[in-house]
Amino acid sequence: MQKKMLIVLALALSFALILPGLARAQGTGDSDDLFRIINSLDTSAASLRRGNSDSAKSLIEQAYQDYQSSFSSSVAGVDSSLDEQIKGKFTAVYQAPTEAEIMSLRSDVSRAASLVGVHLSPIFEYSLFVILGISIAVSLLVNIITKKMVNWELVKQNKEKIAAFQKEYREAMKKRDMKLVHKLQLQQPEINKLMMQNTSQTMKPSIIYMIPLFILWITLSGYFKGWVVAWLPFIRIDLPFIGPLVVFGFGWWYFITYLGFSQIFRKVIIGD
Repeated sequence: MQKKMLIVLALALSFALILPGLARAQGTGDSDDLFRIINSLDTSAASLRRGNSDSAKSLIEQAYQDYQSSFSSSVAGVDSSLDEQIKGKFTAVYQAPTEAEIMSLRSDVSRAASLVGVHLSPIFEYSLFVILGISIAVSLLVNIITKKMVNWELVKQNKEKIAAFQKEYREAMKKRDMKLVHKLQLQQPEINKLMMQNTSQTMKPSIIYMIPLFILWITLSGYFKGWVVAWLPFIRIDLPFIGPLVVFGFGWWYFITYLGFSQIFRKVIIGD
């Protein structure tokens, strides 16, 4: 069973490692140019949400330069009115950037690129669902491995003994029954041993999946670096020590979805 789990984990890791190849296979080298333009426009909209209009303008200007050098002439040959519309929008959005206009420009650029046979890879186009699928698969696999490798009956029994001891100790302290407190303190080494036993049991599966998951994380975070995966339904959340959160990149989206589904699978598979 453990061999099968390792094979599944290896397949998930392999999938992550071939993502760049899958993306490049979707079209010509111009797909990289389209990625840069779309990514610049998305990031500019995110900068606006953070209240940084100068950064937004800089990113819009960069996207415009990339569009002119990579797509303008070929799009003009197919639909000159669309090309002029896009260039006009770039100028207007640069002068007075708004999130709605940036998203409209993003849509026009994608449509123009498609006219000349260039498309974003589905890996990026549907990155929200791709990363969601990976996090679901990983959280499911981790919980299956944990279920098989941990003696949950022993862990449960130890938890009950520890909880009973802690409850009795709190009550003894509350009643100031020092005789009972002293007696319970003599049992502390045994309780500590049970705690260490539970820690050892629950940490045991990490020997199998920790390194593969670390490699998976490094690969995916590098591949999706800077890409806007999901937009918050509201403008921003100001987080202490982190700053304003306005979009979900790979890290946030993977962490939230993995954590959520991991808890669900833990309840269903392990029942802990």
